[in-house]
Amino acid sequence: MWCPTGWVLSPVLFTVYVDDVIKALSNSGRGCYFANVFMGCIMYADDMLLLSASLCDLQAVIDICVIELAKLEVSLNVSKSEVLRIGRT
Repeated sequence: MWCPTGWVLSPVLFTVYVDDVIKALSNSGRGCYFANVFMGCIMYADDMLLLSASLCDLQAVIDICVIELAKLEVSLNVSKSEVLRIGRT
């Protein structure tokens, strides 16, 4: 799907387009949950924040994203990706 950047419907169409990624993450049982509500993926525009309780779980979440985004023919920009770990080493 192609949609011009800055087009008034771009954010809405992008949200619909990547909804399958969020559903796959939620259905995986991985990531963070609060009161049984999936909070493992937070999106704003075309930015995605992945939350997980462990590094192993985070890798599984990233793998799910890569698989689902590949189905949509969307790639991750690794050069703009960051990891933040909070806790003991």
